[in-house]
Amino acid sequence: MYNRNVTMDSISTFRIRLFDMICALSTALDLLDPALGSHQKRTCLIASQLARSLQLSDSDYQEVFGAAIFHDIGAIGLQNRLSMLDFEEVDPHTHATLGALLLERFPAFRRYAPLVRCHHVQWQHGAGTQHAGQAVPTYSHLIYLADRIEVLAQGQENILGAVPQIVAQIQAVRGSKFHPQLVDEFVQLAQHESFWLDIFSRNLDRILMDAAPFDNIELDLQQMLQFAQFFALVIDSRSHFTATHSAGVAITAEIIAQQIGMTAQECTKMRIAGYLHDLGKLAVPSEYIERNGKLDQTEMARVRSHSYITLDILGNIKGLEDVAQWASSHHERLDGSGYPYHRTANELPLGSRIMAVADVYTALTENRPYRAGLAPNAVLQMLDELAQDGKLDPVVIGVLHQHLATVEAARIAAQEQESLDLAEFWQVASRECGVQKARQAAQAGV
Repeated sequence: MYNRNVTMDSISTFRIRLFDMICALSTALDLLDPALGSHQKRTCLIASQLARSLQLSDSDYQEVFGAAIFHDIGAIGLQNRLSMLDFEEVDPHTHATLGALLLERFPAFRRYAPLVRCHHVQWQHGAGTQHAGQAVPTYSHLIYLADRIEVLAQGQENILGAVPQIVAQIQAVRGSKFHPQLVDEFVQLAQHESFWLDIFSRNLDRILMDAAPFDNIELDLQQMLQFAQFFALVIDSRSHFTATHSAGVAITAEIIAQQIGMTAQECTKMRIAGYLHDLGKLAVPSEYIERNGKLDQTEMARVRSHSYITLDILGNIKGLEDVAQWASSHHERLDGSGYPYHRTANELPLGSRIMAVADVYTALTENRPYRAGLAPNAVLQMLDELAQDGKLDPVVIGVLHQHLATVEAARIAAQEQESLDLAEFWQVASRECGVQKARQAAQAGV
């Protein structure tokens, strides 16, 4: 009998704190480059401290907090991420535009898009109220200041000792780079040692949670599914060759779960797990994923860490424990030869077994840099061999055999739709970034 590892309580209720998911996404985005550290979270804390000091309304405070914690989400897939850590930015508006476009695609985060779009607009003695022909939200300037403060503070061995220098650098561009009123507010805050020590505290997540304006807002199952789809868009937009992989795994896992007899809620959770299973790949260099050839031993070791990182990010989210386990087990094998935990059959619940089959099936049917996608029947034959070798669950594979036509039609439809969505996203992004650059060149008299 399968170890289903699901309680009746988890089946009957499903409530996830919005803050936990936002924090998880922010953590995942910081994986894009270790040099970024916790840049997004620290920038968010600085922005929230400024917002509280300015006594913003609850609604405005929530807007600032949400936009700040996602402000660099558009850095996904960009090769010049480290340029964001230079105080003098080079082409800072591209990732801001991409971030706004990503946020606009998720209804719950759409309100943050205008602030993110303009979060690198300089004040320019008042001219910064407009950018690329559009009005700039006042709080974009607040996030910009917070972002640059974090850049100056990052890497300081003695943060309190560095405060005078940081304050002096900010004051030196008061009115040119930064809104004067915001700079004056920052100078007052900077006198509090706790302001700086909070930013670099080892308990940053707890401090952020205390500052969060939506810690009591919860997601139901359908809202969580939408959030997971948003995660997948971020994950899959990094690589042309894996651009629709999460969508394919998600729908394949959901249909197998339906046909094997899991509850309706479990089936939706399987789809969520499919969308999130490669979350840890944000820590893997994109050139490894795009490589037209084999990875060396060191590179492969880096790749093999991704499922552990998926669990590390999702595992502490209360109410998402089973989804986290299923999502992170897609490379485990029944004989213990998988990774990263080398779990065996008696340690792998049904959801994990389904996820492993869905991942292998979807990956083998997809085009990759080093091979063309295989025909479904050829993939089934390979899965059967893996089952015979004691690596994948023969019952799960048997269900896939019986419902291959249904699975394959749904997988193709889901991946085609995801491909269209991603193509549309990059088409709009390319157009908007091009228009912005043209306007900026015209304003500069180039």
